[in-house]
Amino acid sequence: MTYKDIQDALATLNRLSVELEDQYIESEGEVTEATEEMEARKAAVQDLLQNEGIDALGRWLKTKEDEVKMWKAEKAAADRKVKSAQNTVDFVKAKIAEVMVMTGMEKAKGAYYSFSKYVSEKSSVNQDELDRLYLDIASSAAHAAGLPDYVDVVLKTTTTALKEAEATDLLDVTTGDAVRFTKPRGAKE
Repeated sequence: MTYKDIQDALATLNRLSVELEDQYIESEGEVTEATEEMEARKAAVQDLLQNEGIDALGRWLKTKEDEVKMWKAEKAAADRKVKSAQNTVDFVKAKIAEVMVMTGMEKAKGAYYSFSKYVSEKSSVNQDELDRLYLDIASSAAHAAGLPDYVDVVLKTTTTALKEAEATDLLDVTTGDAVRFTKPRGAKE
């Protein structure tokens, strides 16, 4: 049974229900040969929908759930490959930086690729310190303003916002040797 068959059966069931109601109104609620015939046709369509229709919809749903599962698995596999490749990129850059530091080079230029050394600075929000300083205050104020007790307050900010506010005590900053990688440029079209 296809989706179209199910739609047709639903339309038929709806039509039969309306016609049956009209027939009962005409016959003032009396059961007649016509109403019995319509009841039988309605029961047959209902039986079809309840058995074949439900199974067809179940198969369709299972197929789509399996498809979602497959796509999620493929996405997870791709995400792992991206992470692995990025880790390798970071490792290679660290090795190049190490070679440049150990050999005293500031810049390295090959026939096609070049590297220049710089000090990398990465900032991140010190969430533990942010929570220690402000979470109780924010939570108390929010609950006093009517926030239900079953709703938690979470503090969130960005490194840019902290730098603009000069709240450097809430930043974790790590520095390290890094390299800029210059690749050959493609021809302009």
